[in-house]
Amino acid sequence: MPMLRTLPTGAARAVAAQTRRRRGRRAAEVVAPGDRTVGWVSVVMPVHDVERYVDAAIRSVLAQGRWRVEIVVVDDASTDGTTERVRRWVARDSRVRLVEASFGDVNASRNLGIAEARGEYLAFLDGDDLMLAGALRDLVGALEASGSDFAVGGYDRLLGGRRTPPAFWISEAHGQDRRATSAAEFPQIMVNAVQWTKVYRRSFWDAAGLAFPEGGHFQDQLVSASAYARAERIDVLARPVVSWRIRSDGSSMTQQSVRPAQVHDRFATAVGALEVLEHESTTAVHLARLGQFLGYDAAVAAAELPRMGDEAYAALRSGLTALAPDADDPVWHVVPAEYKVLFEFVLRDDRARALEYIARGGLDLLRHDLVRIDGVDYVRMPFWGDESAAVPLVRFRAAPRELRAFAAASDR
Repeated sequence: MPMLRTLPTGAARAVAAQTRRRRGRRAAEVVAPGDRTVGWVSVVMPVHDVERYVDAAIRSVLAQGRWRVEIVVVDDASTDGTTERVRRWVARDSRVRLVEASFGDVNASRNLGIAEARGEYLAFLDGDDLMLAGALRDLVGALEASGSDFAVGGYDRLLGGRRTPPAFWISEAHGQDRRATSAAEFPQIMVNAVQWTKVYRRSFWDAAGLAFPEGGHFQDQLVSASAYARAERIDVLARPVVSWRIRSDGSSMTQQSVRPAQVHDRFATAVGALEVLEHESTTAVHLARLGQFLGYDAAVAAAELPRMGDEAYAALRSGLTALAPDADDPVWHVVPAEYKVLFEFVLRDDRARALEYIARGGLDLLRHDLVRIDGVDYVRMPFWGDESAAVPLVRFRAAPRELRAFAAASDR
């Protein structure tokens, strides 16, 4: 009796994905282009010089269990082999369409792709990322069951070929499935502001007047703020739906965090997003998002201070000044002490002490002691009790997430 040969798990997955691509391609061949609307998902994929990655990105979408999918690839004047690789996919699978443009702007490319899209549902994927198996099945399935306006899943990071966890705030926001919720009911979900984790009903996208502001960076923030404010119901999935590639050469836009333009745009889009929420949502939602920006986005930017030149530092200080509320605003209570002290120095333009604070481990929370004064918890960060630095005690006040970190450390 012949022995049965068992394929390794990775090989078995690859064979299954290839089978899904072939079946999907054959099923789509009998559907006229004009009929690819109801039940179809349009995935808009802006690309520019991603020759090394675009095949895998396209393959990951075509291998989805939901075969009713079209990929609208908008090639923004690539100078490498990206265009030719996409053309090969167009020739072999009618679900892939190529639109060539010359914008020099990923947001303009996305808008053009949206205009070309025909599906009932709208999604996005960058040309160097991967859509995870079953993502469209679960995202669209949630929308079909709930009737929500859009669905949002989590993501992980693809680093050197290995999938690694995202920032902890993304993991926390996607700790469990939530159907037909809203930003008012679950404001924590607003930390997921990227577009490539979401599937929208196209009818909602159009009715809400959503579009990408062209020019600049981090424009996902503005689109997400409008979507969260205008959606009546949102589905949150616990599972990751995309692997975000962290390029080893640092060429991804989101990895270029110390360039002056990126620093400026990070804060400008944050301020713009907050204005949207202030006018279109509740006060509680607006304040929750402000706390998130200070505790996550601004913190990430400020932590890069040692690598910043003068222009980037000026953009950081200007942006933080525009974003920061009054010193006694309760919003500060949710911002970690490790960043509040750093912000204090940046806001007063004391760059030397800001750099010294980082050098002395100010951003390494658990190196420092938690102390209680008059029933309030504080962290003894660098410059604690230093009269010459004159940092107000309230800046050392521990935030809830820091208290959780100390508690977890004591349990180990």
